[in-house]
Amino acid sequence: MTDDARTSGALNRRQLLHVTAAAAMTTMIQSRSMAADGDTIRIMGVETAALEDWAPYTQETGLKVAFTGINSDPGVFRQEVVANSAGDSVDIFLMDGGIEDELGPKGFFMPIDGSKIDGWSSIPENMRMSPLLMAGDTLYGIPAVLNADSFAYDRTVFDDKEPLSFALLFESDATKGKVGLENTWLTTLPMAANYLKVAKGAAIADPANMSPEEAKAVVDFLIERKKAGQFRALWSSFDESVDMMARKEAIVSNVWEPAVKALQKKGMKIGYAITREGYNKWLIGAFVPKQVKDRGTEALVYKALAGLLGGAYSAQIAILRGYATGHPELGLAYAKAHNLPADQIAAIEANIVKVKKKFAAPLFWQNAAPTHVTEIEAEWERFRQA
Repeated sequence: MTDDARTSGALNRRQLLHVTAAAAMTTMIQSRSMAADGDTIRIMGVETAALEDWAPYTQETGLKVAFTGINSDPGVFRQEVVANSAGDSVDIFLMDGGIEDELGPKGFFMPIDGSKIDGWSSIPENMRMSPLLMAGDTLYGIPAVLNADSFAYDRTVFDDKEPLSFALLFESDATKGKVGLENTWLTTLPMAANYLKVAKGAAIADPANMSPEEAKAVVDFLIERKKAGQFRALWSSFDESVDMMARKEAIVSNVWEPAVKALQKKGMKIGYAITREGYNKWLIGAFVPKQVKDRGTEALVYKALAGLLGGAYSAQIAILRGYATGHPELGLAYAKAHNLPADQIAAIEANIVKVKKKFAAPLFWQNAAPTHVTEIEAEWERFRQA
């Protein structure tokens, strides 16, 4: 892994902050001009939680959407919510669950009253009361998007005798020099920790909430593998993750599932691994900035939250990204009621089966705000600089 690759990733993140800030300002200006309509919801969130076409959501809810995309990175979340005061111009944040542990009690997020959301009680309790939505006994978010991640692999190189092992990502001679890693501790460190815990018997209690000593041991392992030439490069954006595999610079990479779908649309034979060691279970929560209450738009925002759990959004996000929502069955009902193409209905059905299968396997909850986040971030930087 070259210094150029590391620097490129760092520059992309810095550039992203400037781009995101500019986009947020544009959205703020646009949405203020539309506020008189009383039907526009301003959402800022992880890019892959967005729909390509919000028209079905608008048709179902009566609400228009102005969406600003940001990268899936706790540092970016803090920058936007705290430093940039994005809540002044945003109605809903779609961010990785766990961040509410930090931002909720500090007063940046408004507590959620589930009774004000249609269909709330019918969501499974372990999902609507997920630790990735709550801080203590206070609910700060709803389960907007969820999945269980593994890694992409080139099916022209490997056969499809799944389950596969995360060894292909971290320490296989068959993949040495052709591995892409996501350039964030949020996903890559817990995945490595889980591999060491399950496959190697390492004493790691919770891969997503490591002690400083556990994080050091994982990074020591990753540095050893880095020096052995295991990794090709780090990727920092969705497009980078797709391009790296499209050019065959990487034959395995811990990408998001939408990247696999994008590669498959290009005609490439790329699989998303069913694994032996389990998965990185994550959840993007819909969090409400405290400013919504001050603006007196709570009723509108609760309507929008219900829409994120509704059939239109659920159907579209399953087809587009391979993701599930808190109410995936509503997406299937919506697809059938609106006579969507048979292949799209089949994709939704297969997605429901896939999510249930993955969530039944050994896994951990991805956590955007672990207890020792400062030490974990420092260890990740040690890996990047090694």
